[in-house]
Parts: sequence; C-alpha cells; structure tokens
Amino acid sequence: MCTAREEAHNRRVGCLRVSGALLPADDPWAGYARTVVEIAGPRGTLTVAAAQAGEVGAWPWGTPDALFLLTAWDPGAERPGLHENRHRQASLEEDVRRLTHARWDAVGVDPETGRREEGVVVGRLSEAEATALGARYGQDAVFRWTPDAWEIVACTGTRRVVLGWAAPTLLRET
Repeated sequence: MCTAREEAHNRRVGCLRVSGALLPADDPWAGYARTVVEIAGPRGTLTVAAAQAGEVGAWPWGTPDALFLLTAWDPGAERPGLHENRHRQASLEEDVRRLTHARWDAVGVDPETGRREEGVVVGRLSEAEATALGARYGQDAVFRWTPDAWEIVACTGTRRVVLGWAAPTLLRET
C-alpha cells in the first residue's frame, strides 16, 4: 500500500515497493535502490523496482541479455534544471543510437522523495560501454537488469550493489 506522499509523487508509475529498506538510509545509493522505473517497452509500458537480493519476477524480455538504465539527468551534485537535463539526455540518447538500436524510453522515480529522472533502457551494450556512457555524462552509477538481478553499478570504481527485482507490471499495451 502506498503512503499519501508516495501517491502524490508516484501517480504515473504506480506504487511498486518492497517492504523494508534495501540499503541503509545514510547510504548514498539508497535513492537508487528505492527507484521505481517505468519503461516504454516493445509490448507496452511496464514498471520494475528493486527487491531483496534473490527475489525476481518473470523476465519480460525475449532474450536473457542484460539491459542497462542510463540517464544524463542531474549528474553528481549538479541540479541544472529541466531544460539542461533534457538537452543532456538528448545528447546521451544520440550517443546510444550510435551503439545500438535496442533502446526504450524510461523514467525513474524515487517514491520517497518524488525525485524524477528521464532515461533510456538499452540492450545489446556491454557493461563497460554502459558505465563509460554514464561516466561521460557525470553519473555515479547505472542500473543493470538481468533475469537474475537488478544491480546498481558504479560508473567509475568497483562498487556494485546486487538486488532482486519486483515483477514488472504491464501498465498499458501498445
């Protein structure tokens, strides 16, 4: 059940939350772990959220290959505003198009804070390529999604948080 605050901030993606914190509140990646992602996929729009490690849903894609969620929004401590964020995101998506055509629009929302970032889910990309793109756009981390895990992977350095993922919900068919 969503709280009133979550309902107010999370109307588009619904309330997909797991019970209990996935990371300690003081962990700089706690917001990543809370993020609910809405993906405009090939069969409709679906949502996915992190869950306790080892818990996974039914994989909704035709191949078991990893997918990566990338964004150019609000790099590091910067908060450049809507216009600049969308400009940066367009540049990132142009870079992605040069590497692969397997891409779907996405939006990530932290239901606790209401923080929202536009992004792109990308297939047929290596982890090295995905983290390099994230680093190029000043991001701390990218999401890596597989049938077995929802991972938060540092763009520079070696930090990786391996979580499970809640079964995606098809919001509407296209």
